[in-house]
Amino acid sequence: MRLLAELKRRNVIRMAGLYIVGAWLFVQVAETLLPIFETPAWVLKAIVLLLALGFVPALVFSWVFELTPEGLKRDSETASSPNANPATARRMDQLIVLGMIAVIGVVIADRYWPQQPDAAAPGTRAEAAAAAAAQPVDDAPSIAVLPFANLSSDPEQEYFSDGMTEELLNVLARIPGLKVAARTSVFEFKGKGGDVREIGGKLGVSHIVEGSVRRDGQDIRVTAQLIRVADGFHVWSETYDRKLESVFALQDDLANRVGAALQTSLGMVAPAAPRLSIQPEAYDHYLKGRALLRNREDIAVAIEHFKAAVALEPGFAAGWTSLSLSYDVGIWYVANASPAEFLVQQGDAARRAALIEPDSAAVNHALGNLARNQFKYVEAERRYLQAMRIDPGYSDVREDYAELLNMVGRVRDGQAAALQLVELDPYLGIGWVRVFDTAAHFDLRNDVEDAIARLRVLNPDSSTSKFALLDYAVIWGRTAEAQQQLAEIAERWPEDARYAQTLLPWALGGQELDDAQLQAALAQAPAGGSLCYLVARQALALYNAEIDRGGATLKSLYFTYLNDNRSKGHPMLRDPEVKSRLLAYGFVDYWREQGWPPVCRPLGDADFECGIDADGAPY
Repeated sequence: MRLLAELKRRNVIRMAGLYIVGAWLFVQVAETLLPIFETPAWVLKAIVLLLALGFVPALVFSWVFELTPEGLKRDSETASSPNANPATARRMDQLIVLGMIAVIGVVIADRYWPQQPDAAAPGTRAEAAAAAAAQPVDDAPSIAVLPFANLSSDPEQEYFSDGMTEELLNVLARIPGLKVAARTSVFEFKGKGGDVREIGGKLGVSHIVEGSVRRDGQDIRVTAQLIRVADGFHVWSETYDRKLESVFALQDDLANRVGAALQTSLGMVAPAAPRLSIQPEAYDHYLKGRALLRNREDIAVAIEHFKAAVALEPGFAAGWTSLSLSYDVGIWYVANASPAEFLVQQGDAARRAALIEPDSAAVNHALGNLARNQFKYVEAERRYLQAMRIDPGYSDVREDYAELLNMVGRVRDGQAAALQLVELDPYLGIGWVRVFDTAAHFDLRNDVEDAIARLRVLNPDSSTSKFALLDYAVIWGRTAEAQQQLAEIAERWPEDARYAQTLLPWALGGQELDDAQLQAALAQAPAGGSLCYLVARQALALYNAEIDRGGATLKSLYFTYLNDNRSKGHPMLRDPEVKSRLLAYGFVDYWREQGWPPVCRPLGDADFECGIDADGAPY
């Protein structure tokens, strides 16, 4: 007690409180002002450290000295008084109270002051979720490769500079322990410029690689630099002059230099062994095909480029993989494509790739897509999971995995997978389609609207961007809402709206159409675009005909549309024709091995049933 009284008399306790309050306020001011002057991050850390080190000396100083009206004196000179200077104690108490008021004010302002939204963003909860997803979730080293600038005299060489970026991303992704920003996310910043520190913050990475490519025939010059996001410091930069024939060696050299620089500061290890070289002409075809496949443009032309690449280099696994993936998506994008023929070609290419690089993430992805189109869903799931283990940052395979879970009725799992996908790559438009799919199934309106708002920013011309809200209303039988959505679509995209203007009154209002009108509307619809209307009308024969016309790709979606529409689709699941197709398309094999969806159940070892009970509740 005597020690406590002495500490109070000498104002040591007051000094401790005043010091803590003042130091906290000082750090808050420094944290706000230092970035304005582009001060390195270590400055704020040094300030915090110095303030911490100064705490004990401040208390010692308060013990030894006393501030009096006559000035600063040693406490021994004033010790005869029980409280040598009451005015000093009062002033310190007042300062502490004022400081606490300031602390409370700062905390309240930080908690409740409205944040300014990003002017370029859609301003929805989905946008906020994407921004949050872009922030680093831990302290693991991470990197983004911004699209290399094309400095060639020919603007058509853009595919080459983009290909360099994508290939460098793939090489860096093989560095154990290094998180690499997804391809779609980095390409979102192509040609937009800006401060790399701001871009790095949006991508949630610690380092950025940026550079340029100049190509003149077989000669290429690549300039690259590694930048630390925290302070904008250039860790390393170099210019390379090479021949196109050694482009793989150049990419590996770049990745090794980046890896070495990261190893110095972060303890990373170097990339895997260099790849084999391929003919420049084959690589050129490959990059042209990749550019088209990435943008989902002229898939038929992309297929021809990949075929040319592997004809020149039969041992080029990436060429075979990309050819297989192109055939897989081609059914949606190539006019008059033959589903059966494309499936055969898809399988041939995937198997050729697997013979060359069986442990590649992309190869397992291609094999998973092939298995899915062969109705081998257990095998498809195994391949997808293997691809994600090999390359956790490979977002394309995660999209197909999320879709597969939805297809087989594991919609809750599909929802989790879709959210993980947009966390990994918030700029991947198809990822938000997967978020929409599961949100619509569970009638989560806010999530539905947020996903579509995000998608309309990323892929405004996609059919999902235009029609998803209408489909959502059709699934849940909301006639007035569907009519309102259709009116908006007709105003914005009148040509696209024509098939829906015919099918919606027929599906929800009972309006009759003759066969010619129906077939004309179905022919106008995008692939799969009419299925939700056919379920809403419970037109099973037409539904089966549309599925058959789409081949394996739509057959693997057979259960999805019936499962999504609880009032009209679930009763259709009881039809014997539907049951036979669920068997033929591999769904029952998957369910018996991996578990049954809520709306279906086994009946012994040889039979099953799907649908809803009399009260409308799913099994």
